[in-house]
Amino acid sequence: FLMIYQQMSDFLKLTKCLLFSAFCLSSATFSTLAYSADTPSPYLIGRGISDVTGPSYGIQMWGFGRADQLTKGIHIRQRSRAFVIAQASDPEKRIVFVSVDLGSIEHHVTLAVIDELQSRYGAAYGLNNVIISATHTHAGPGGYWHSRLDNGFDGGFYPQHFEAIVEGITDSVVDAHNDLQSGEIFIGTGELTNAGANRSMRAYVENPQSERDQYARNTPTQMTLLKFVAKTGDIGMLNWFALHPTAMNFYNPLISGDHKGYASLQMEQRLGNRYDGEKSFVAAFAQADPGDVTPNTNLNNTGPGETDVETTKIMGERQLDMATKLYESAQEPLSGTIETRQVYVDLRNYKVSDQFTQADDQTTCPTAYGYSFAGGSTEDGGGHFLFREGMTEQNFILDLLIRWLTGAPKWTQRVKDCQKPKPILLETGSGEPPLQSQIRSVTVALVGQLAILALPAEITTMAGRRLRATVMNALSGRANHVVLAGYSNGYAGYITTPEEYMVQQYEGGHTLHGRWTLPAYQQIVSGLANSLVSGETVKTNISYDDWRGKSVETPLSTGPSQMRQDDKALGDRFSERLDNKVEYGHGEAVQVRFWSHDPTANFRTGNNFLKVQQKKQEGWETVATDSDWSTTVRWQAKDQGMIATLTWHIDANVENGEYRLMHLGRGPQGNPFKGYSRTIQIK
Repeated sequence: FLMIYQQMSDFLKLTKCLLFSAFCLSSATFSTLAYSADTPSPYLIGRGISDVTGPSYGIQMWGFGRADQLTKGIHIRQRSRAFVIAQASDPEKRIVFVSVDLGSIEHHVTLAVIDELQSRYGAAYGLNNVIISATHTHAGPGGYWHSRLDNGFDGGFYPQHFEAIVEGITDSVVDAHNDLQSGEIFIGTGELTNAGANRSMRAYVENPQSERDQYARNTPTQMTLLKFVAKTGDIGMLNWFALHPTAMNFYNPLISGDHKGYASLQMEQRLGNRYDGEKSFVAAFAQADPGDVTPNTNLNNTGPGETDVETTKIMGERQLDMATKLYESAQEPLSGTIETRQVYVDLRNYKVSDQFTQADDQTTCPTAYGYSFAGGSTEDGGGHFLFREGMTEQNFILDLLIRWLTGAPKWTQRVKDCQKPKPILLETGSGEPPLQSQIRSVTVALVGQLAILALPAEITTMAGRRLRATVMNALSGRANHVVLAGYSNGYAGYITTPEEYMVQQYEGGHTLHGRWTLPAYQQIVSGLANSLVSGETVKTNISYDDWRGKSVETPLSTGPSQMRQDDKALGDRFSERLDNKVEYGHGEAVQVRFWSHDPTANFRTGNNFLKVQQKKQEGWETVATDSDWSTTVRWQAKDQGMIATLTWHIDANVENGEYRLMHLGRGPQGNPFKGYSRTIQIK
């Protein structure tokens, strides 16, 4: 602070700062870089990144709901990418946005992260200014939801996995907080028209023709990008674009961030990030409103690539290309205050006015899943063979079968009438307590001329358009741009338009609160936006029904019961036949197998199971890890043990020379082990 006192020309600014001594004097809470008197930048900006990769063997994967889709390895790691933005003139006004390579954000994750942040920084961070959004990858392990069932039907709850996610997200925010520095944020927008197709046209065409005629396309095509520039240079990028991460389909057993994880990985590595703990560039390809937008453009769970991995790369490259163009051309600086509004709403019987329904006053419903939820999206592979999209009639035989298999109670007539024409598969919102929370967290934030609408749901194309229009109308010119961040601070199924809901495609069957779900959210966000304009606070007496400490806890799998319990031979190469190949060319793949151990038995994040090393004059240098797109590691049980298969695809830009693959892990007692392949030549 001596430097500040010496700047007499800034005495008035200093006086104002001293009035807020809590923010000037607590270096543990606010970065001292915020108060350098020689910068006119409107914001303090910080970025952070951390590993949140889940258990990589034997855990049911999130998203497709298939009991036979268990993790068997890693393609690319899951990461949490965080940005903190504070108002330079008033650092108390700040916002956190986190994009995480997860299928969803259970609200308990948000609560636990906020608890961790408040233990460090007091009231600087809370529900009002923390937005944690999932990319919605379907290629990550589940088991981190606080289940209210005791039969394991929903996959169970693994507290170790939940805690690892919370720790990883918290670490990324802490890194971003500690990184706070004076800087500018530039915004850019562009149209990306060749990434995705509408997978629910049967529902989309139910929207009024006059409304559809206002749009050239039947999917959201705008990418909105923020470029973070500090005095030291560019530090990060955050964009929002709507595309379902279902390119990696339900036959895939390897952990992956799908196309958004690919795009983030490529941009970060191009700009020097090697995930080695050093402050580096962070690139978040966040999710928007892709409720009915599939990357499988053949509309049969395939395409445009010949394999799911190829489709993932293609869709990642298309987003990456657009983001690169916007990043290089972004010139409009964000300027203005940071304001946030958040509210809890109980949506089980929420009254919605005619202003938003256009059909008299209506009421939302306690949550219920429809038959078409079980049928799945046909274009992304479908679901259970007994169900299909478009089912609108209740079936007595199916109901008996469902109750017998799941132990679920019979649906109630009141909820069925409210949810019509949805035939009820599972009624989850009418009990006391209900089988899933009915409390939803909704946030509207302003960062200068950018509005961020954070919702805990998957939003279809037309529903997203109506929500954006509602927010912009209510803001009355306070914002020039608006982004919709779905999958934020919770998960409440889908939001379809009332018209789309009536035909009960997959998205309608998964619209949990019934036909008037979208108008309800429009009413909520309109109220939040109005309060931002008026300056009034949002008042509510609703609190979240926290379920932490109440779920049945399941320990992580330790593999087959006959698994060896000693460290003998771990790291040794395994081969069923002699393989003497030592020379490889570009475009080929090196594959080596090692005796290994179940990685879930000693689960931890931030580790590494694979290294590709090049022989240099000064020794062996690591050139790739299990974080790279060019590598995979896959486990399988064999002969009372585990085999790890390491694969490295040799890209065209790999230098000629001598290389080896290295496998790392931990044995039954937690002791580390490692093993090496033979030396290979790349020519």
